[in-house]
Amino acid sequence: MQQRLILHYAPDNASLIVRLVLEELGLPYDTVLVDRSRRAQKSPAYLKLNPSGLIPVLQASDDVLFETGAILSWLSETTGKMAPGLHDPDRGAYLKWLFFTSNTLHTDMRITFYPDQYVSPGPEHQAALRRSAQSRLARHLDQVEAMA
Repeated sequence: MQQRLILHYAPDNASLIVRLVLEELGLPYDTVLVDRSRRAQKSPAYLKLNPSGLIPVLQASDDVLFETGAILSWLSETTGKMAPGLHDPDRGAYLKWLFFTSNTLHTDMRITFYPDQYVSPGPEHQAALRRSAQSRLARHLDQVEAMA
């Protein structure tokens, strides 16, 4: 992979795993901080990159990738590293756990950290939603622990 990559990231965010994979692969990349305190992820310029306004985004020449699972899959398929190949018998397990992490664990983590984005204003509603998400997270992590 010869192209220079640009990772739009925020600290302590889902972009961390993308950054770790980029480092592990030894790929050259630049970073662009998405300042969540200024809601930069909702700016018109950022929404052109990711219409859902979520972080991270990875730019690769003319490709703009968003959704952590999609970015990780693209990186592994483009480099042929970090994941079982298309015909590898372990491919199904890899995809299952990648999407479980992205779509199940990560969703409940987002709800835990940002309940105001999912329910009407009011601390009682947000606290109830956070408790519910944390309960699901505990069950999911128990499941992961049992599988490990």
